[in-house]
This record gives sequence, structure tokens and C-alpha cells, in this order.
Amino acid sequence: MTTDQTVTTRRRAATRARLLGAAREVIAEKGAGGATVEGITERAGFTRGAFYSNYSSLDELIVDLIRDVGEVRLQDVRDAAAKFSVNRTPGLTIGDALSGGVREFVHLLQPSMQDVLLQAELRLYALRHEGAREEYVAVVRETMTGVYEIVESLCTSINARMRTSPQITMEILLGFFDQGSAMSYLDLGRIDADAQIARLGQLVDVIIETDGTC
Repeated sequence: MTTDQTVTTRRRAATRARLLGAAREVIAEKGAGGATVEGITERAGFTRGAFYSNYSSLDELIVDLIRDVGEVRLQDVRDAAAKFSVNRTPGLTIGDALSGGVREFVHLLQPSMQDVLLQAELRLYALRHEGAREEYVAVVRETMTGVYEIVESLCTSINARMRTSPQITMEILLGFFDQGSAMSYLDLGRIDADAQIARLGQLVDVIIETDGTC
């Protein structure tokens, strides 16, 4: 049986989701400094009243968006890992299995230009606003920990192991995806998947032991 409280909670969650979606678009287009409550509510199709019934300020919404972006990013990695596990062929060499994993991850984790812009804007926002720094750092660390656990589990499943510590491994991988994606858009205006697969394959050889069979 659905109660009035359940309906209200679902409606509130839906309103927040639309506000966060609108904030993603506005901040990617205009930057965090150019985002306003009016611009976000107009994009979401809400009134200022709907905004302030969910958030006390624009700053609070942006901090919530930082958290939401981290959760989405981690879930994307989980989905890519799950697809790799399902599609993996038994009996491959570790190197061949990792090559297949690299292709899966690059194709499934390609960020849009909006994603790249949003990540950059949120990082700058956190640097400029002390109140957002703690949450931003916490989200990045939580994402790094979650991604490492996924990668470590995948390596274990194919009898591979990391050459580097969890911290260094994640700094290398996140740096590869973040910086590499930004440079691709700056240089080409798009993601060159083939070039990214080749570079990530070389990187995997550096951070993961690839001798033996699965």
C-alpha cells in the first residue's frame, strides 16, 4: 500500500533529479560561475519555489551534484566491469583478456563533451569554494576506492595482479581518462576510441602483471 509520505518522497526525489539534470546542462554550458537558480529552474521546468523547497541555496545543489556525478561515474565502471565479465572467453592469456577489457572500458566509458566540461567546472568550483572542497575530495576518494576494488576483482578473476599501490593505480587511471578525454576534445573535437584503446593498453602493461593464462 502506497502512503502519502511515500508519494511525497518519490515526488521530491523526482524533482531533485530534474533539478540536478538541469544543473548538469547549465553548468556545462555556462560554467558554475554562470549558473543561477533562475537558469536551472527554467531549464528544469520548475519555479523558484520548487527549487527552494529542495535546496537552501545554489551552493547546496552544486555540492549535491558533485556527489551525484561521483555515484554515476562509479556505476558506469561497475556496468563496464559486468559486461567484461559476461563477455570474457575462458582460456585466454591474461594479456588477451586485458586487451578485451580495455576495449570494453574505452567504448563504455567514453565521456561526452558535456561530461568533460562538467567535471572541469565542478573541480574549479570546489577549488574556489571552501565549503565544497571537503565533499569533492570525499567523493573523489570514494570513487577511486570503488573503482580500484572493481579493477582488483577483475584482475583476480583472470589471475592478474597490480604492480602499483591502490592510490597510485587510481591516480594513473583517473588521470588517463580525465586528461586524455579533455585533450581528445581539445585536439580533435571528439574521442578517438582507437587511439585511446592503444594508449590504455600500454598503460595496463605498466600497472598490471600480464604473464600467464586466465
